[in-house]
Amino acid sequence: RKSSPKGNQVRRLSVSLLPSQERSGTHQQRSTRNIMPNYYHKPENALRRAAELQGIKQPEAALALLHEVLASRGGGRSHKTWSTTYEKIMIVYLDLCLALTKSREAKDGLHQYRNLSQQQAPGSLEKVIRHLITSAEKKCAEAKAKSEKRTGVEGVDAPLGDDAEDMESSATSQSILFSTMNIDPEQTQRETSLLLPSLKFLWETYRTVLDILRSNSKLEHLYHGTAVSALGFCRSYKRRTEFRRLCEMLRQHLGNLQKYGNVPSTPGGDGKNKGLRGWEGWTTESI
Repeated sequence: RKSSPKGNQVRRLSVSLLPSQERSGTHQQRSTRNIMPNYYHKPENALRRAAELQGIKQPEAALALLHEVLASRGGGRSHKTWSTTYEKIMIVYLDLCLALTKSREAKDGLHQYRNLSQQQAPGSLEKVIRHLITSAEKKCAEAKAKSEKRTGVEGVDAPLGDDAEDMESSATSQSILFSTMNIDPEQTQRETSLLLPSLKFLWETYRTVLDILRSNSKLEHLYHGTAVSALGFCRSYKRRTEFRRLCEMLRQHLGNLQKYGNVPSTPGGDGKNKGLRGWEGWTTESI
C-alpha cells in the first residue's frame, strides 16, 4: 500500500506523544542491539562489563549478558573458537547462577560450554564442572551448618528426608506436619527454606553433569566421581525419591553404553549411525 504524507505525519506525531520512559526504553533496546555484537567478537569486553554490573549490585543483568555471549554464534560465524576467556566467563557465570540459585540457567550454560570446549579443550570442561560441583557442595554444607547452628540441633535435614516428596515442591507434606508438631513452626519453616534451595541446586547440578558426560569417554573418571557424589548426597540427606531417579538415570546411561558403545560409526556414510558417534571411545573395561 502507498503511504500518504498525512499518514506518515500522524505516525510521527504518535511516536512523539509517547511517554519519555517508553521512548528512552526503545532507544536503549536499539543501542543494546548495536553494542552486543562487540561482546560476541571480543568476549573480554563482556567479562569486563559483567564485573562492572556486579560492582553496582546488578547480578541479574550480568548473568543475562554472559548468557548471551555463551549462546551466541560468534557474531555471525558458524562456530566460536575456544579461548581461556570463555573459561573465565563460564566460571563467573556459574558463580552467579549459584549465588542467585538459578539451576536452569546453570544447566543451559553448561550445555553451551560443552558444545564449545568438548572437542577443543576437554580439560577446560572438566575444570569448569569440578568448580561448579565443589562450589555447590560447599554452599550446601554451609547452609546445613547454619541451620544446625540456628536451631541448636544436629540433623536438621530430618524434615527433608525419608518419605519427603519431590524436592521441587516448595512445601512437602512431611515438612508441614513437622512444623505443626514443633513448638516454633515459623522457625522450622525458616530453617527448611534456608537449606532446601541449596539442596535443590546441588541435586540439579549432579543431574546436569551426569547428562552432559554420559557419552564422553574422555571424562569417564569425572562421570564416575559425580555419580559417587550423587549417591552420597542421597544417602546423607535421606533423599529416597532422588535416589530412585538417580538409579533410573544411571541404568539408562549404562544400557545405552552397552548397546552403542562397541558399535563403530560408518565414516562418510549415509548418516544412519550419526547418533552413535557420541559413544565412540568406550572400551569393554570402561563399560
